[in-house]
Amino acid sequence: MNLTEQNLNLLLQANCALSSTLNAEEVLSKIMELAMKIVSAEAASLLLLEENAGELVFDVVLGGGKEQKIKQIKLKVGEGIAGWVAKEKKSLIVNNVSGDKRWAKHIDQLSEFRTNSIIAVPLIYKDTMLGVIEVINSLENTGFTVEDQQILEAFSAQAAVSIETSRLFSSLNTEKEKFELIFSQMTDAAVFCDISGNIIFCNNACSSLIGGMKCDVFETFRDFTVTPDFRAAFNNPENIISLDFAHNGRQLYFLGKLSRILSEKKKPIGFMLLFHDVTEERKEQLLKRNFLSLISHKLKTPLVSIIGYSDILSQKYEDSSEEKHFLDVINQQGQHLDNLVNKLLDFTIIESGQHKIERKPVKLDDLIRKTLLKMQDFIYVNKTAVTVSPTLNQAAQVIADESMIIIVLKNLIENAVKFNPGAQKTVFLDKYTQDDMLGISVEDNGPGIQPEQKPRLFQEFFQIEESFTGQVKGMGLGLATCKLIIEAHKGKIDIEKTSEKGSRFYFLLESGADKEH
Repeated sequence: MNLTEQNLNLLLQANCALSSTLNAEEVLSKIMELAMKIVSAEAASLLLLEENAGELVFDVVLGGGKEQKIKQIKLKVGEGIAGWVAKEKKSLIVNNVSGDKRWAKHIDQLSEFRTNSIIAVPLIYKDTMLGVIEVINSLENTGFTVEDQQILEAFSAQAAVSIETSRLFSSLNTEKEKFELIFSQMTDAAVFCDISGNIIFCNNACSSLIGGMKCDVFETFRDFTVTPDFRAAFNNPENIISLDFAHNGRQLYFLGKLSRILSEKKKPIGFMLLFHDVTEERKEQLLKRNFLSLISHKLKTPLVSIIGYSDILSQKYEDSSEEKHFLDVINQQGQHLDNLVNKLLDFTIIESGQHKIERKPVKLDDLIRKTLLKMQDFIYVNKTAVTVSPTLNQAAQVIADESMIIIVLKNLIENAVKFNPGAQKTVFLDKYTQDDMLGISVEDNGPGIQPEQKPRLFQEFFQIEESFTGQVKGMGLGLATCKLIIEAHKGKIDIEKTSEKGSRFYFLLESGADKEH
């Protein structure tokens, strides 16, 4: 390409002009003004490619007659001179358009403008076709020259970069506006920071909750005890970490998640912290826990007397006497109430974290044997057939607090029996494995569980509807207690299946296969 010094100066000026704005509309207008100036043309048009439709659309028209009518025209790729250029990705000079079969005459007819000569060059950015630049009717008597084509091609390369840059800038602006709009309207507080903890952005909810925001996220939360450790969470390789914030000077609690933001190359470039105020929930939990603990302890003392004295008194009467019957009823109901109080105590102690879990290798068959020994009277009274799978006699071990897991297994077996109104009750215990975890499944032959009930099964004080399973005595704490215990072991508990033929619950714990006793 041989460009004169004058042409090089024109290209340099054009480059400066295009670099002066990132507004997409302004960039396109400047491109066409400069194109007309560079090659001394009477008119110019810029056609952009709509890739999905495979059509060229007149976006900017200068000096071409009735511009608005021209902008309504669309050319298929391959149609007209511009369409040929877009298809072939080659420039084209035509100094006598009437003699070229590629010329789309209807454009002149619609615009009431006469086209004599034309240069059309493709707009290409990194092998991607963006559109076509056309300059029309050379103001020189000799028509358009190869030199005109060369300078327009050089200019087109600059223009393609400017168009793509302005599009990218416009897209980023749009995304930024969406981002700010979404996060400004969020009820959850949001903080974005770089990998060093310097805050880049925080929304209104965050400012309202924290007050005096600092530039550093660690400084912002310096008056809070964060669990797990805040700085350690930033260095944790996990992409999402749950965090608990407790203010050191007043009753203020937040619950949040720290998410790692990764680049396209999967390298950490920052963090997003989302959190919300859970102060009222924590206060309610504390009040409930204190109330339950107080009530259960207050009930325990009189129950010991009621159960003990009623048992002693009933021995003084004959089995057939009315007095003995009344005292036996008092004793039975007292024992039932004592059982409920014990469950309430278990739940409040475990929920409060007062019980220290002591994990060690435990054999599954030992767990089952000790649990069934504790439950033998319950199983006999309820006429239940309990079957233990042979797979549980293979010395399989889990790492657990034995006394706590016995409570879990006991509650699961109790539920399998209590919520089964059938005459022939059966419970089947089997080994359950998933990934590297090991546990026990408890399967019954009861009526199953309705689908809408399943999401609430492990909530405290929730029971399956009476109309579905019949009257069941209890408070709905069994499964909630099981969930607390298993989660404290970092295990998993859930219901695997349920149908009219029965349900199967299971729990999983860390396997102790490779651990020493």
